[in-house]
Amino acid sequence: MKLDPRQVRSKEKLHEAYLSLIIEGHDQFSIQQVCKKAAVTRPTFYKLYKDINELRKAMIEELLSELKQALTIHNPKPLDKITEEEKTENLTLLFEHVQKNHIAYETLLIYQTDALFTNGIQEILKEYVRNGIYFSQTRPYLINVNEQLIIAYAAGAYLECIRWWITTNYEIAPVQMAKTLIELSLNGPYIKRLP
Repeated sequence: MKLDPRQVRSKEKLHEAYLSLIIEGHDQFSIQQVCKKAAVTRPTFYKLYKDINELRKAMIEELLSELKQALTIHNPKPLDKITEEEKTENLTLLFEHVQKNHIAYETLLIYQTDALFTNGIQEILKEYVRNGIYFSQTRPYLINVNEQLIIAYAAGAYLECIRWWITTNYEIAPVQMAKTLIELSLNGPYIKRLP
């Protein structure tokens, strides 16, 4: 369903109101509270959503869709053919997406963790890592353990790095975060190979 500009703005206001009520410490709230906070009418709410849970799911789905788009590898190449800039492109987009949507990420990932949101991020990160291994043709260089374990490990590390970045108030620029994560992914945290 295509929304007109007023409906798009109402939807944005409802999303902002939902997050604002969570930040204020409300565990549960009514449609009336959300509408009042958003300065929209109940009929407007019901044109867009049937209940609070549908609002929550739609907001999360929209965020995850943008995240997935940021982490979609558009020009797959073997690792030795990828430029330094290309290596960091997707992760830079990821961090820019998080920064652009900082209120949602701070609220749903840090302040009051939402399992649907966190699990969705985790699955998108796993897909990104899986595709990265496949497209970069680095499978022969992986240590001899179950590949799903490596994917889960890397995706979990990426998620924790996102959380860390948020809690440091985005002190490091998105492109630098991306470079650091690529470096950690390819070489680990050591400046030299351990004996």
